[in-house]
Amino acid sequence: MIVDDEGSEEQLQEGRCDMCQRQKLLTFHHLIPKDVHATYLKKRLPPGIDGEPTKLFLNSYGTMVCRQCHAFIHRLVPNPELAKDFNTLQKILDNPKVQSWVQWAGQQNSGR
Repeated sequence: MIVDDEGSEEQLQEGRCDMCQRQKLLTFHHLIPKDVHATYLKKRLPPGIDGEPTKLFLNSYGTMVCRQCHAFIHRLVPNPELAKDFNTLQKILDNPKVQSWVQWAGQQNSGR
């Protein structure tokens, strides 16, 4: 099932969150946030990222997470730092604050 997220161009899709593993409505998290795409477009991607620095790649390079996990990621550090240091799901999950969050969130009700 896919539903429109009111007030945004983003669509939500039901599935298992890549972070907390809850069955929820999911959003697409750009592992290189959209507001820093210009930094990388037609230039060099951050170290460890395999892909071409194109608009297509940057817009499709990401992971599906629930809104709560998505908001947590963006509270963690500013977007330029997310792009530089938290640009893979594994790098995000390796952070101790994220590990605590994921453990707590995974025990919460999966209500939408």
